[in-house]
Amino acid sequence: MKMLRMWLGLIIVSLIAILILNYSKALVPGERFDGTGSYAIMGLFALAVMWWLRTPTLAYFARPVFGWKFAVAFVLMVNLIVVQIRGEDFTQVDPDKWVRGVMFLIAVATAEEIFSRGVVFGALARYGLTVAVVGSSLMFGLMHINSYIGDFDPWPAYWHVVSATSFGIFACALMVVTRSIWMPIVLHTFSNGGLLLRNSEQVQAERDAVTSVELFAGLIQPLPIVATFVIPSLVLFWLAAGMPLHPTAHRLAVKWKLIEMGEK
Repeated sequence: MKMLRMWLGLIIVSLIAILILNYSKALVPGERFDGTGSYAIMGLFALAVMWWLRTPTLAYFARPVFGWKFAVAFVLMVNLIVVQIRGEDFTQVDPDKWVRGVMFLIAVATAEEIFSRGVVFGALARYGLTVAVVGSSLMFGLMHINSYIGDFDPWPAYWHVVSATSFGIFACALMVVTRSIWMPIVLHTFSNGGLLLRNSEQVQAERDAVTSVELFAGLIQPLPIVATFVIPSLVLFWLAAGMPLHPTAHRLAVKWKLIEMGEK
């Protein structure tokens, strides 16, 4: 019952966050920074919820814990950023759009990470790491349906939700290993870099280009993206857990004298 109330509360808070994004533009003067202002307001709302709930993720607003695990996480993060933005031609972005665009990307990343990794992950952390990771990532993915309201496209919406959910899993792993929410924010900011090259009309045109997709092909379409995010996530969670070995692998490691008998 307690977990049910927790999920209900998180759903209500998520709906409030979506309403903030959809209707807070009226509070932002002018039109040039409407989107940035809306995400800034949402981020402040999420931060207030974190403080009210006293989530354990408040401790992650610290600098990363440096060391060899951080180095591994950083390399994997940079690799995923490159995978997502390679091939993009940023030379066509004019200086004014660079300034406004970068501000927007930072606002989006900060607000969404504080909400998903700060509020949702933090609230679910009391039920264990697996629940916190899966629950917060799934909710992060589902919240992206918001961009399809009014012109719902089932297959693009499904692909977007699945890819965003898998991204959320890696963001959780990155935060857990580095002990800092700032690393997922950096990842999120750079991963969205392609938005500098597209406006809402271009995005909608890409969605409209999807006409007919076979069921099986549509279902498995996002699997490469899922693997791209989930596999390195498992590596990071394994590092965070102290690199435990399966009993069989442990016996082989002892036999081959890779580790001592008492080591895990």
